[in-house]
Amino acid sequence: MFSIVSLRDNPVRRGMIASIVEGSLFNVWAAAVGGSYLTGFALYLGAGGFALGVLAGLPSFSTMLQLLSAPFVVGLARRRNFLAAWSGAQRITAACSGLLALWLMPSPAALWVFVFLQMFAWACMAPPTVVWHGYMSDLIPLEVRGRYFARRSAWAGGVAMAAVLLYGRLLDSFPGETGFRILYIVCLAAALLNVSSWFLHPELPPGDTKNARSFWESVRVPLLRSGPHRPATLFYAAWAFAQGMAAPFYPVVLVQKLGISYSTVSVLATIQGLTAILTAPFWGRLQDRAGQPRVITLASGAMAIVPLLFLSARWGGIAVLVAAHMLQGTAINAMGLANQTLNMRLAPTEDRGSYFAFFGVASGLMGFFTPLAMGPLTGPFMDGLLIACATASGLLCALWQGKLARLVAGH
Repeated sequence: MFSIVSLRDNPVRRGMIASIVEGSLFNVWAAAVGGSYLTGFALYLGAGGFALGVLAGLPSFSTMLQLLSAPFVVGLARRRNFLAAWSGAQRITAACSGLLALWLMPSPAALWVFVFLQMFAWACMAPPTVVWHGYMSDLIPLEVRGRYFARRSAWAGGVAMAAVLLYGRLLDSFPGETGFRILYIVCLAAALLNVSSWFLHPELPPGDTKNARSFWESVRVPLLRSGPHRPATLFYAAWAFAQGMAAPFYPVVLVQKLGISYSTVSVLATIQGLTAILTAPFWGRLQDRAGQPRVITLASGAMAIVPLLFLSARWGGIAVLVAAHMLQGTAINAMGLANQTLNMRLAPTEDRGSYFAFFGVASGLMGFFTPLAMGPLTGPFMDGLLIACATASGLLCALWQGKLARLVAGH
Protein backbone atom coordinates (compact mmCIF):
# COMPACT_ATOMS: atom_id res chain seq x y z
CA MET A 1 0.00 0.00 0.00
CA PHE A 2 1.43 3.39 -0.98
CA SER A 3 1.64 6.21 1.55
CA ILE A 4 0.23 9.63 0.75
CA VAL A 5 3.76 11.07 0.71
CA SER A 6 5.03 8.49 -1.78
CA LEU A 7 2.05 9.13 -4.07
CA ARG A 8 2.70 12.87 -4.00
CA ASP A 9 6.35 12.32 -4.81
CA ASN A 10 5.59 9.95 -7.67
CA PRO A 11 3.02 11.51 -10.02
CA VAL A 12 3.15 8.53 -12.39
CA ARG A 13 2.21 6.11 -9.64
CA ARG A 14 -0.48 8.49 -8.41
CA GLY A 15 -1.87 8.85 -11.93
CA MET A 16 -1.94 5.10 -12.48
CA ILE A 17 -3.97 4.57 -9.29
CA ALA A 18 -6.23 7.54 -10.02
CA SER A 19 -6.96 6.16 -13.49
CA ILE A 20 -8.12 2.87 -11.98
CA VAL A 21 -10.47 4.81 -9.67
CA GLU A 22 -11.78 6.87 -12.58
CA GLY A 23 -12.30 3.79 -14.75
CA SER A 24 -14.19 2.03 -11.97
CA LEU A 25 -16.53 4.98 -11.44
CA PHE A 26 -17.01 5.23 -15.18
CA ASN A 27 -18.22 1.62 -15.23
CA VAL A 28 -20.73 2.28 -12.44
CA TRP A 29 -22.13 5.03 -14.68
CA ALA A 30 -21.84 3.04 -17.92
CA ALA A 31 -23.60 -0.02 -16.51
CA ALA A 32 -26.72 2.10 -15.97
CA VAL A 33 -26.78 3.82 -19.36
CA GLY A 34 -25.63 0.97 -21.56
CA GLY A 35 -26.27 -2.63 -22.50
CA SER A 36 -29.49 -4.36 -21.56
CA TYR A 37 -30.60 -1.58 -19.21
CA LEU A 38 -30.38 1.03 -21.96
CA THR A 39 -32.33 -1.28 -24.27
CA GLY A 40 -34.89 -2.00 -21.55
CA PHE A 41 -35.40 1.68 -20.79
CA ALA A 42 -35.75 2.52 -24.49
CA LEU A 43 -38.34 -0.24 -24.91
CA TYR A 44 -40.16 1.12 -21.84
CA LEU A 45 -40.30 4.51 -23.59
CA GLY A 46 -41.75 2.84 -26.69
CA ALA A 47 -38.65 2.59 -28.90
CA GLY A 48 -38.80 0.78 -32.22
CA GLY A 49 -36.01 -0.63 -34.36
CA PHE A 50 -34.75 2.75 -35.61
CA ALA A 51 -34.42 4.28 -32.13
CA LEU A 52 -32.75 1.12 -30.84
CA GLY A 53 -30.28 1.31 -33.73
CA VAL A 54 -29.44 4.94 -32.97
CA LEU A 55 -28.85 4.20 -29.29
CA ALA A 56 -26.77 1.12 -30.08
CA GLY A 57 -24.53 3.17 -32.37
CA LEU A 58 -23.88 6.08 -30.00
CA PRO A 59 -20.41 5.00 -28.77
CA SER A 60 -19.39 4.65 -32.41
CA PHE A 61 -21.01 8.00 -33.19
CA SER A 62 -18.71 9.54 -30.59
CA THR A 63 -15.74 7.76 -32.08
CA MET A 64 -16.68 9.05 -35.52
CA LEU A 65 -16.47 12.65 -34.29
CA GLN A 66 -12.94 12.26 -32.99
CA LEU A 67 -11.35 13.13 -36.32
CA LEU A 68 -13.14 16.48 -36.38
CA SER A 69 -12.15 17.35 -32.83
CA ALA A 70 -8.55 16.10 -32.92
CA PRO A 71 -6.92 19.15 -34.55
CA PHE A 72 -8.41 21.44 -31.90
CA VAL A 73 -7.23 19.52 -28.85
CA VAL A 74 -3.62 18.73 -29.78
CA GLY A 75 -1.06 20.35 -27.51
CA LEU A 76 -3.43 21.36 -24.70
CA ALA A 77 -1.65 22.86 -21.72
CA ARG A 78 -4.13 21.56 -19.09
CA ARG A 79 -5.22 18.16 -20.25
CA ARG A 80 -6.48 16.97 -16.86
CA ASN A 81 -8.92 19.86 -16.46
CA PHE A 82 -10.08 19.43 -20.06
CA LEU A 83 -10.74 15.73 -19.46
CA ALA A 84 -12.70 16.49 -16.28
CA ALA A 85 -14.89 19.13 -17.95
CA TRP A 86 -15.76 17.33 -21.17
CA SER A 87 -16.06 13.84 -19.68
CA GLY A 88 -18.27 15.31 -16.98
CA ALA A 89 -20.51 16.91 -19.60
CA GLN A 90 -21.06 13.52 -21.17
CA ARG A 91 -21.69 11.57 -17.95
CA ILE A 92 -24.02 14.16 -16.40
CA THR A 93 -26.03 14.79 -19.57
CA ALA A 94 -26.58 11.07 -20.17
CA ALA A 95 -27.79 10.59 -16.60
CA CYS A 96 -30.13 13.58 -16.75
CA SER A 97 -31.56 12.40 -20.07
CA GLY A 98 -33.21 9.45 -18.35
CA LEU A 99 -34.64 11.57 -15.55
CA LEU A 100 -36.00 14.13 -18.02
CA ALA A 101 -37.57 11.42 -20.18
CA LEU A 102 -39.34 9.99 -17.15
CA TRP A 103 -40.60 13.46 -16.23
CA LEU A 104 -42.03 13.86 -19.76
CA MET A 105 -43.80 10.50 -19.73
CA PRO A 106 -46.27 9.54 -21.16
CA SER A 107 -45.68 12.10 -23.92
CA PRO A 108 -44.26 10.58 -27.15
CA ALA A 109 -41.61 13.30 -26.96
CA ALA A 110 -40.01 11.50 -24.01
CA LEU A 111 -38.29 8.93 -26.23
CA TRP A 112 -36.87 11.43 -28.69
CA VAL A 113 -35.73 13.85 -25.99
CA PHE A 114 -33.92 10.90 -24.43
CA VAL A 115 -32.34 9.92 -27.77
CA PHE A 116 -31.30 13.51 -28.58
CA LEU A 117 -29.69 14.09 -25.18
CA GLN A 118 -27.91 10.77 -25.42
CA MET A 119 -26.52 11.81 -28.82
CA PHE A 120 -25.41 15.15 -27.38
CA ALA A 121 -23.75 13.40 -24.44
CA TRP A 122 -21.79 11.03 -26.64
CA ALA A 123 -20.78 13.89 -28.94
CA CYS A 124 -19.21 15.54 -25.88
CA MET A 125 -17.14 12.39 -25.41
CA ALA A 126 -15.23 12.72 -28.70
CA PRO A 127 -12.70 15.46 -27.75
CA PRO A 128 -11.68 13.98 -24.36
CA THR A 129 -11.22 10.52 -25.87
CA VAL A 130 -8.54 11.89 -28.20
CA VAL A 131 -6.86 13.71 -25.33
CA TRP A 132 -7.13 10.69 -23.01
CA HIS A 133 -5.14 8.45 -25.35
CA GLY A 134 -2.31 10.95 -25.50
CA TYR A 135 -2.43 11.57 -21.76
CA MET A 136 -2.30 7.85 -20.93
CA SER A 137 0.49 7.30 -23.49
CA ASP A 138 2.57 9.85 -21.58
CA LEU A 139 1.56 8.55 -18.15
CA ILE A 140 2.02 4.77 -18.53
CA PRO A 141 5.53 3.46 -19.36
CA LEU A 142 5.60 1.45 -22.58
CA GLU A 143 7.07 -1.68 -21.02
CA VAL A 144 4.18 -2.17 -18.57
CA ARG A 145 1.21 -0.94 -20.62
CA GLY A 146 -0.23 -4.36 -21.34
CA ARG A 147 -0.14 -5.46 -17.70
CA TYR A 148 -1.30 -2.09 -16.38
CA PHE A 149 -4.32 -1.80 -18.66
CA ALA A 150 -5.20 -5.43 -17.94
CA ARG A 151 -5.15 -4.64 -14.21
CA ARG A 152 -7.13 -1.44 -14.73
CA SER A 153 -9.68 -3.39 -16.77
CA ALA A 154 -9.92 -6.05 -14.07
CA TRP A 155 -10.61 -3.56 -11.29
CA ALA A 156 -13.10 -1.59 -13.36
CA GLY A 157 -14.75 -4.81 -14.49
CA GLY A 158 -15.21 -5.99 -10.92
CA VAL A 159 -16.96 -2.76 -10.01
CA ALA A 160 -19.11 -2.99 -13.15
CA MET A 161 -20.07 -6.54 -12.25
CA ALA A 162 -21.30 -5.46 -8.82
CA ALA A 163 -23.19 -2.51 -10.33
CA VAL A 164 -24.91 -4.68 -12.93
CA LEU A 165 -26.07 -7.13 -10.24
CA LEU A 166 -27.41 -4.27 -8.13
CA TYR A 167 -29.21 -2.66 -11.07
CA GLY A 168 -30.82 -5.94 -12.11
CA ARG A 169 -32.15 -6.56 -8.62
CA LEU A 170 -33.32 -2.95 -8.45
CA LEU A 171 -35.34 -3.09 -11.67
CA ASP A 172 -36.95 -6.40 -10.77
CA SER A 173 -37.84 -5.14 -7.27
CA PHE A 174 -39.20 -1.81 -8.55
CA PRO A 175 -40.50 -2.44 -12.08
CA GLY A 176 -41.37 0.40 -14.40
CA GLU A 177 -40.92 4.09 -13.70
CA THR A 178 -39.83 3.82 -10.07
CA GLY A 179 -36.98 1.44 -10.82
CA PHE A 180 -35.69 3.45 -13.76
CA ARG A 181 -35.90 6.68 -11.77
CA ILE A 182 -33.74 5.22 -8.99
CA LEU A 183 -31.36 3.81 -11.61
CA TYR A 184 -30.75 7.21 -13.22
CA ILE A 185 -30.35 8.95 -9.85
CA VAL A 186 -27.60 6.46 -9.00
CA CYS A 187 -26.18 7.05 -12.47
CA LEU A 188 -26.05 10.81 -11.85
CA ALA A 189 -24.25 10.30 -8.53
CA ALA A 190 -21.68 8.08 -10.25
CA ALA A 191 -21.20 10.75 -12.94
CA LEU A 192 -20.45 13.43 -10.34
CA LEU A 193 -17.98 11.17 -8.51
CA ASN A 194 -16.32 10.32 -11.81
CA VAL A 195 -15.76 14.02 -12.55
CA SER A 196 -14.20 14.56 -9.11
CA SER A 197 -11.84 11.60 -9.64
CA TRP A 198 -10.12 13.42 -12.49
CA PHE A 199 -8.63 15.87 -10.00
CA LEU A 200 -6.73 13.01 -8.39
CA HIS A 201 -4.70 12.74 -11.60
CA PRO A 202 -1.44 14.67 -12.04
CA GLU A 203 -1.32 17.48 -14.58
CA LEU A 204 1.27 16.33 -17.13
CA PRO A 205 3.20 18.59 -19.50
CA PRO A 206 1.77 18.78 -23.05
CA GLY A 207 2.97 15.62 -24.76
CA ASP A 208 1.60 16.06 -28.27
CA THR A 209 3.24 18.08 -30.99
CA LYS A 210 1.26 19.66 -33.80
CA ASN A 211 3.09 20.03 -37.10
CA ALA A 212 0.04 20.34 -39.34
CA ARG A 213 -0.52 23.94 -40.41
CA SER A 214 -4.27 23.82 -40.77
CA PHE A 215 -7.30 21.78 -39.83
CA TRP A 216 -7.41 20.02 -43.19
CA GLU A 217 -3.70 19.22 -43.12
CA SER A 218 -4.11 17.74 -39.67
CA VAL A 219 -6.95 15.57 -40.95
CA ARG A 220 -4.97 14.49 -44.03
CA VAL A 221 -1.78 13.54 -42.18
CA PRO A 222 -2.81 10.00 -41.14
CA LEU A 223 -4.65 9.49 -44.43
CA LEU A 224 -1.71 10.25 -46.71
CA ARG A 225 1.27 9.14 -44.66
CA SER A 226 2.14 5.51 -45.31
CA GLY A 227 2.67 3.07 -42.49
CA PRO A 228 1.16 0.10 -40.69
CA HIS A 229 -1.56 2.30 -39.20
CA ARG A 230 -3.44 2.19 -42.50
CA PRO A 231 -4.01 -1.60 -42.79
CA ALA A 232 -4.79 -1.71 -39.07
CA THR A 233 -7.36 1.06 -39.49
CA LEU A 234 -9.01 -0.66 -42.46
CA PHE A 235 -9.33 -3.78 -40.35
CA TYR A 236 -10.94 -1.76 -37.53
CA ALA A 237 -13.49 -0.36 -39.96
CA ALA A 238 -14.38 -3.74 -41.43
CA TRP A 239 -14.53 -5.28 -37.97
CA ALA A 240 -16.93 -2.59 -36.75
CA PHE A 241 -19.20 -3.34 -39.71
CA ALA A 242 -19.15 -7.10 -39.07
CA GLN A 243 -19.84 -6.78 -35.35
CA GLY A 244 -22.33 -3.94 -35.87
CA MET A 245 -24.70 -6.25 -37.69
CA ALA A 246 -25.65 -8.10 -34.50
CA ALA A 247 -23.49 -7.42 -31.42
CA PRO A 248 -25.27 -4.16 -30.40
CA PHE A 249 -28.56 -6.09 -30.44
CA TYR A 250 -27.60 -8.92 -28.10
CA PRO A 251 -29.69 -7.21 -25.37
CA VAL A 252 -32.66 -7.25 -27.76
CA VAL A 253 -32.24 -11.02 -28.09
CA LEU A 254 -32.20 -11.40 -24.31
CA VAL A 255 -34.95 -8.97 -23.31
CA GLN A 256 -37.36 -9.08 -26.25
CA LYS A 257 -36.78 -12.35 -28.11
CA LEU A 258 -36.04 -14.69 -25.20
CA GLY A 259 -37.98 -12.81 -22.50
CA ILE A 260 -35.13 -12.96 -19.98
CA SER A 261 -35.77 -11.15 -16.67
CA TYR A 262 -33.53 -8.29 -15.57
CA SER A 263 -32.21 -10.38 -12.68
CA THR A 264 -31.13 -13.11 -15.08
CA VAL A 265 -29.65 -10.52 -17.42
CA SER A 266 -27.64 -9.10 -14.51
CA VAL A 267 -26.38 -12.58 -13.58
CA LEU A 268 -25.28 -13.20 -17.18
CA ALA A 269 -23.57 -9.80 -17.27
CA THR A 270 -21.84 -10.66 -13.99
CA ILE A 271 -20.57 -13.92 -15.45
CA GLN A 272 -19.29 -11.98 -18.45
CA GLY A 273 -17.56 -9.44 -16.22
CA LEU A 274 -16.06 -12.08 -13.95
CA THR A 275 -14.66 -13.93 -16.96
CA ALA A 276 -13.12 -10.70 -18.23
CA ILE A 277 -11.53 -10.04 -14.82
CA LEU A 278 -10.09 -13.53 -14.43
CA THR A 279 -8.63 -13.64 -17.94
CA ALA A 280 -7.35 -10.02 -18.06
CA PRO A 281 -3.92 -10.85 -16.56
CA PHE A 282 -3.44 -13.60 -19.14
CA TRP A 283 -4.18 -11.23 -22.04
CA GLY A 284 -1.94 -8.53 -20.57
CA ARG A 285 1.03 -10.89 -20.23
CA LEU A 286 0.42 -12.42 -23.67
CA GLN A 287 0.33 -8.98 -25.26
CA ASP A 288 3.58 -7.87 -23.60
CA ARG A 289 5.30 -11.08 -24.73
CA ALA A 290 3.74 -11.96 -28.09
CA GLY A 291 2.39 -8.58 -29.22
CA GLN A 292 -1.00 -7.12 -30.01
CA PRO A 293 -1.45 -8.85 -33.42
CA ARG A 294 -1.48 -12.29 -31.82
CA VAL A 295 -4.05 -11.21 -29.25
CA ILE A 296 -6.28 -9.69 -31.96
CA THR A 297 -6.22 -12.97 -33.89
CA LEU A 298 -7.37 -14.98 -30.89
CA ALA A 299 -9.95 -12.43 -29.75
CA SER A 300 -11.51 -11.93 -33.18
CA GLY A 301 -11.84 -15.67 -33.67
CA ALA A 302 -13.62 -16.01 -30.34
CA MET A 303 -15.95 -13.10 -31.08
CA ALA A 304 -16.96 -14.74 -34.36
CA ILE A 305 -18.41 -17.66 -32.38
CA VAL A 306 -20.49 -15.53 -29.98
CA PRO A 307 -23.40 -14.68 -32.35
CA LEU A 308 -23.82 -18.37 -33.16
CA LEU A 309 -24.21 -19.09 -29.46
CA PHE A 310 -26.89 -16.39 -29.14
CA LEU A 311 -28.62 -17.90 -32.17
CA SER A 312 -28.73 -21.36 -30.59
CA ALA A 313 -29.83 -20.10 -27.15
CA ARG A 314 -33.52 -20.69 -27.89
CA TRP A 315 -32.76 -24.41 -28.12
CA GLY A 316 -29.78 -24.69 -25.78
CA GLY A 317 -31.24 -22.58 -23.00
CA ILE A 318 -29.39 -20.82 -20.23
CA ALA A 319 -26.24 -22.97 -20.52
CA VAL A 320 -25.60 -21.66 -24.03
CA LEU A 321 -26.17 -18.07 -22.88
CA VAL A 322 -23.65 -18.58 -20.07
CA ALA A 323 -21.09 -19.86 -22.59
CA ALA A 324 -21.82 -16.93 -24.91
CA HIS A 325 -21.30 -14.37 -22.15
CA MET A 326 -18.11 -16.02 -20.91
CA LEU A 327 -16.63 -16.06 -24.40
CA GLN A 328 -17.80 -12.53 -25.10
CA GLY A 329 -16.36 -11.28 -21.81
CA THR A 330 -12.85 -12.56 -22.38
CA ALA A 331 -12.79 -11.77 -26.13
CA ILE A 332 -14.07 -8.18 -25.90
CA ASN A 333 -11.65 -7.48 -23.08
CA ALA A 334 -8.74 -8.87 -25.08
CA MET A 335 -9.71 -7.04 -28.27
CA GLY A 336 -10.20 -3.73 -26.48
CA LEU A 337 -6.87 -4.03 -24.66
CA ALA A 338 -4.98 -4.95 -27.85
CA ASN A 339 -6.59 -2.22 -29.97
CA GLN A 340 -5.98 0.42 -27.32
CA THR A 341 -2.29 -0.28 -26.88
CA LEU A 342 -1.73 -0.97 -30.59
CA ASN A 343 -3.02 2.52 -31.37
CA MET A 344 -0.60 3.97 -28.83
CA ARG A 345 2.28 2.06 -30.42
CA LEU A 346 1.49 2.90 -34.05
CA ALA A 347 0.75 6.61 -33.57
CA PRO A 348 3.88 8.80 -33.81
CA THR A 349 4.28 11.64 -31.32
CA GLU A 350 4.02 14.06 -34.23
CA ASP A 351 0.30 14.85 -34.71
CA ARG A 352 -0.53 11.98 -32.39
CA GLY A 353 -4.03 13.25 -31.73
CA SER A 354 -4.88 13.06 -35.42
CA TYR A 355 -3.71 9.45 -35.55
CA PHE A 356 -5.80 8.47 -32.54
CA ALA A 357 -8.80 10.14 -34.15
CA PHE A 358 -8.10 8.41 -37.46
CA PHE A 359 -8.06 5.02 -35.76
CA GLY A 360 -11.29 5.88 -34.01
CA VAL A 361 -13.23 7.37 -36.88
CA ALA A 362 -12.67 4.33 -39.10
CA SER A 363 -14.49 2.06 -36.70
CA GLY A 364 -16.84 4.85 -35.61
CA LEU A 365 -18.33 5.39 -39.05
CA MET A 366 -19.14 1.73 -39.48
CA GLY A 367 -20.02 1.25 -35.84
CA PHE A 368 -22.64 4.01 -35.99
CA PHE A 369 -24.25 3.56 -39.39
CA THR A 370 -24.31 -0.26 -39.34
CA PRO A 371 -26.57 -0.56 -36.24
CA LEU A 372 -28.62 2.34 -37.59
CA ALA A 373 -29.27 0.39 -40.79
CA MET A 374 -29.72 -2.96 -39.09
CA GLY A 375 -31.98 -1.78 -36.26
CA PRO A 376 -35.24 -2.01 -38.26
CA LEU A 377 -34.29 -5.58 -39.25
CA THR A 378 -33.99 -6.87 -35.70
CA GLY A 379 -37.65 -7.89 -35.62
CA PRO A 380 -38.07 -10.23 -38.60
CA PHE A 381 -34.42 -10.93 -39.47
CA MET A 382 -32.55 -11.18 -36.16
CA ASP A 383 -31.43 -14.75 -36.88
CA GLY A 384 -30.04 -13.72 -40.26
CA LEU A 385 -28.14 -10.85 -38.69
CA LEU A 386 -26.52 -13.20 -36.17
CA ILE A 387 -25.40 -15.56 -38.95
CA ALA A 388 -24.07 -12.68 -41.09
CA CYS A 389 -22.17 -11.27 -38.11
CA ALA A 390 -20.52 -14.62 -37.37
CA THR A 391 -19.58 -15.20 -41.02
CA ALA A 392 -18.09 -11.74 -41.61
CA SER A 393 -16.20 -11.80 -38.31
CA GLY A 394 -14.71 -15.21 -39.08
CA LEU A 395 -13.54 -14.08 -42.51
CA LEU A 396 -11.91 -10.98 -41.04
CA CYS A 397 -10.13 -13.06 -38.42
CA ALA A 398 -8.69 -15.21 -41.20
CA LEU A 399 -7.65 -12.11 -43.17
CA TRP A 400 -5.94 -10.59 -40.14
CA GLN A 401 -4.00 -13.75 -39.37
CA GLY A 402 -3.16 -14.46 -43.01
CA LYS A 403 -1.85 -11.03 -44.02
CA LEU A 404 -2.51 -7.96 -41.90
CA ALA A 405 -0.96 -9.18 -38.65
CA ARG A 406 2.50 -9.47 -40.24
CA LEU A 407 2.30 -5.93 -41.64
CA VAL A 408 1.44 -4.46 -38.27
CA ALA A 409 3.81 -6.65 -36.24
CA GLY A 410 6.77 -5.47 -38.31
CA HIS A 411 6.40 -1.89 -37.06
